Amino acid sequence: MGSEDNCRAIAAAVRDAGGWVALGSDSHTAFTLGEFTECRKILDAVDFPEERILNVSPRRLLNFLESRGMPAIPEFADL
Repeated sequence: MGSEDNCRAIAAAVRDAGGWVALGSDSHTAFTLGEFTECRKILDAVDFPEERILNVSPRRLLNFLESRGMPAIPEFADL
């Protein structure tokens, strides 16, 4: 992975700034959709806090959005 050093630097900067991240697989096939192994390695390498990864669960993402003034989505209330 050619961008690994840059990704680590960005993750560390976000960590230090108290920011949040959402992971993406950048998959080009259905077989690797949602594969976050490399992302997690980078976050682990910089001790990024698990509680600031937004898409660990649907509820965490929804709570984050609601905490920033977005209205609750009734269809997702049970998530």
